[in-house]
Amino acid sequence: MQNTELSIIIPAYNAQDYIVRCVGSIIRQRGADQHEIIIVDDGSTDDTPKILDAAAEIYKNIRIIHQKNGGVSVARNVGIAASHGKYLTFVDADDMVGLDVAAFDKYFDQISRKHIGCLDTFYNPISVINPSKKYFGDKYFVNMLQVAYDTKADVVLGGKIAMHYDDHCMIRYTYDSKIVRDSNAKDELLFEADARESANFALYSRQMLNKHNLRFLANMNLDEDMLFCMLAVLYAPKVATAPDATYFYNRHMNTLSNIPNKNIYKLKHEIAQVQRFSVLLNEIAKMPQYMIKEIFGYWTPYYINAADIKGIDCNYYTCTQKDCTNCPVAKSVLTHCKKTIEKSL
Repeated sequence: MQNTELSIIIPAYNAQDYIVRCVGSIIRQRGADQHEIIIVDDGSTDDTPKILDAAAEIYKNIRIIHQKNGGVSVARNVGIAASHGKYLTFVDADDMVGLDVAAFDKYFDQISRKHIGCLDTFYNPISVINPSKKYFGDKYFVNMLQVAYDTKADVVLGGKIAMHYDDHCMIRYTYDSKIVRDSNAKDELLFEADARESANFALYSRQMLNKHNLRFLANMNLDEDMLFCMLAVLYAPKVATAPDATYFYNRHMNTLSNIPNKNIYKLKHEIAQVQRFSVLLNEIAKMPQYMIKEIFGYWTPYYINAADIKGIDCNYYTCTQKDCTNCPVAKSVLTHCKKTIEKSL
């Protein structure tokens, strides 16, 4: 679809048990037939390819790309390269869109509520439910796009409700209102993007992605989508929130982020932390206006701790250095960051 406002990119690997439900939630959205839906079959060995090909026969705006297994980042990047929309969004094959937040209000106690920037988070350690169609509306993309049109923002952040079946808990990340933030709120936006833990449930302008060549890093096994979102809000001149667009995140035990072997997961997570913060600090350093304690200085200790760097003392709360540009600690950290990037990315 050459002339479309929105491209929806779905990476899929062995998703036969839930891909129909995912695509169904998208097709039910108002105006879905005008959107470009690109599903990248990442070398599935089950019936996923057959299911996807059948869906493409029915819905002409669905395009299927079959490829050898390359990982979720590669699949998303292939989807970006094949897409045409003015805006792009990402949906995982086991998730759904358009959840009705009001239907879940009764499950969340205000005592568990926390504010992270403009993001409200709730945690319920007991209730885990399987949403049926009655819990979903049809304005997920309509509301996200309307915020983008109204605000001319390059990134629009929606909300999500996440079901963690293994931990028997439900977490909610949502926005109460439409808020627009610019370069003066980068510290808040980076903190918030980190807490979102995903590049999904958001819109990104193609112009911004291409200007900064922002893509998913294929050599990261974890946290690549968190890094993508953090870099997007760093680059975007304006970021807006969509209060009436909620994504259903369905966390399964068989996903990479739920690796059964805790030692393997810990190691992968530690490596991903080093990679993520090295790239983030390196990109911040390219923007002198953000080389300040509240931004560069805030994330520096995360990298030092993750990389287990000895001999560099950096405490955000006790540091009196406001400008990080000529700080010897910052220079030393950036040297380590560049070595990390050259070695692992």
